[in-house]
Amino acid sequence: MTRASRREVLELRRQAREWRRGRADTTLMEVLSDAYIALFATTMLSAMAISAIHQTRLSITDSCTTAECSDARFSSAWVCIAAMLAVTLAVGRVVGPVQVSPAEGSWLLSTPIDRAAVLRPRLALVAVVGALASGGVGAIASTLAGFGPPAIGLVAAGAMASGLGAAMLAALAQPRNGWLTRILTWVLGGVTWAALVLIAADVMPSAPTSAPWTTAAGAAVTGALWIGALALVIAGARALSRIHRNRLVPGGALLANLSGALAGLDLTMMYDILVAQKWLVRATVRPVRSGPKGPWALVWRDVIRLRRSVPSLLILASAVVVPYLVDAVDLGTLVVLAGALTLFVTGVPLCSALRTTSRNPGLVRCFPMPASTVRGACLVVPAAATVLWSLAALPPVHAGTSATWGASISIAVAMAMAALAAMARWLLAPPPNYSQGLLSSPAGGIPPGLAFSLLRGFDVLILSTAPILISPTSTGALVSLLLSAGVLGIVVGRD
Repeated sequence: MTRASRREVLELRRQAREWRRGRADTTLMEVLSDAYIALFATTMLSAMAISAIHQTRLSITDSCTTAECSDARFSSAWVCIAAMLAVTLAVGRVVGPVQVSPAEGSWLLSTPIDRAAVLRPRLALVAVVGALASGGVGAIASTLAGFGPPAIGLVAAGAMASGLGAAMLAALAQPRNGWLTRILTWVLGGVTWAALVLIAADVMPSAPTSAPWTTAAGAAVTGALWIGALALVIAGARALSRIHRNRLVPGGALLANLSGALAGLDLTMMYDILVAQKWLVRATVRPVRSGPKGPWALVWRDVIRLRRSVPSLLILASAVVVPYLVDAVDLGTLVVLAGALTLFVTGVPLCSALRTTSRNPGLVRCFPMPASTVRGACLVVPAAATVLWSLAALPPVHAGTSATWGASISIAVAMAMAALAAMARWLLAPPPNYSQGLLSSPAGGIPPGLAFSLLRGFDVLILSTAPILISPTSTGALVSLLLSAGVLGIVVGRD
């Protein structure tokens, strides 16, 4: 770099520093006040969470009396950590993990400055968030698994190192389109699923009985993990200058859109943003022509979408292990609630047509049929998938509810319909009405429907499964089916 270019870089940095400081509108006392409130709120919420986790551990310890249940608790801690690492890699691949805003990408990264100096604080933030999130999951999982205090500390420290390493691997793979992150995510997901299958089948390693050997081995493994994580941090910091601007700006734009949706407490908008990002990366698909007419044409389109979304089907099919796992840890009728919740979360990607038609009223008016018919046709394929999924989970439902096989079949179908009603409620719920009077809150005025937007779908799920949890019989299943049918009739028939 020549002397003139060095002067240009220094001048650019000086201008950026003056621009930031000249537009600062917060005093030092306001910063200290906000920091005190954040610290106080964090301490209070952390104390509440620790108390809740401790009470949950005590209740699980009292109810888990068999050797199979104890082994399942011991293995579930490691499964949770593996799942957290898979989620860390997946999130890192979606958002970057290193990212800048579009303004910074066009204003700073296009200038002759050291890109690594700009991106280094962002890499440090990613490292801290990944380490803290993984460490928290490791501490909670090991606590609920019944580990002792030294083991909880070692597991939390090892999970922090693993999360830090996963975040740095995602950063190293970012210049190469993230193919390494994609492979590792699927590998960890497969390992997690296989471990869940083994736990559900009561085939898992027993908890070790030699505490000194376990503590020494855990300390050695934790130290090795931290050494590897620090090496990855150094490698990730050195690779920052090789990340192209086109790999940095999309993640920043995605986070800005997600933060806007989160500010409005609109989870459906967040889901729409993620789906749009997915198909923006994929860009094109091969069109398929011909097919049936009328409402069955919409059903046929959903079948074609299933062929284009094989990962969604694999995730839905692999999630059937959750009811078996819940039954393995002797949670009784909670297998119905866990199954419905799992089906609700993993079944939403099957409702692409319902999501598209609910977001485009003008498109629905173009169909030569009522809007309720369009929505009903868009629910045929998700309904068939949910019923098949619930029948695959019939054995744990039968074991958990201790009902007859006939009643268990009706309970499984009611569980599927509850999940379907929750999905329809989540996707078809109208947005908050900002023309009505606002409600007063400590955060300011909010629309009446905004406060409950986070509960959409989950409220229907709890309402529909409550009769089965209270009375795990054919009568409870019938009441649940009637409630789910009523919700579906309301949300589908709404004009």
